[in-house]
Amino acid sequence: MAREPQPLKREFRLQLRKTRIIPGVKGPQELKHALEVRAPIIFLLTGSIFDLSAAVAETKAVGSILFAHADLLQGIGKDAEGMRYLAKVLGVQGILTTRKQLIKEAQQVGLLTVQRVFAVDSEALRTGFDVVRSAGPDAFEVLPALALPSIAHRLPFATLPPVIAGGLLETEEEVEMVLRTPVKAVSTSKKALWARHGR
Repeated sequence: MAREPQPLKREFRLQLRKTRIIPGVKGPQELKHALEVRAPIIFLLTGSIFDLSAAVAETKAVGSILFAHADLLQGIGKDAEGMRYLAKVLGVQGILTTRKQLIKEAQQVGLLTVQRVFAVDSEALRTGFDVVRSAGPDAFEVLPALALPSIAHRLPFATLPPVIAGGLLETEEEVEMVLRTPVKAVSTSKKALWARHGR
């Protein structure tokens, strides 16, 4: 009998089913805007350990799930202890990363994980699929989003965790074009699109 997912995993899956657009924020002012539009899931793409504590408190206060980009976050080690600090001291709920080892270490301390893959060529995609099979992230983000309509036939959606498409989205038309593929949501730093997060 399959084990029930943890409450945070269940909440993430539920929110992802209802979410079309995930804000990719790059600072306190952008985070404030994402919270004002009540985005259920937020990706924090830049910043430092000093920004993170306030960001966690603000997102939890409105019920949003915050993912920090572990590869770019300043002041946190890219190792098991860094992931433990994010989870146990700062209270971050999830991470974004391109690194297989960080996914495993983050999972060990109860963090949600989104594996990011840059679809620069077929080999990059194959490597990403290998990581999914061995590490089992909670979601799989493919960048750039605008490539998805052309490469969707190459992605084994049925065997992947929920797929998110990120990057380079500027218009509602582009968002709609990408969402016509089997992806669950898109992430974008274009603030004008954030308010349209609901399905």
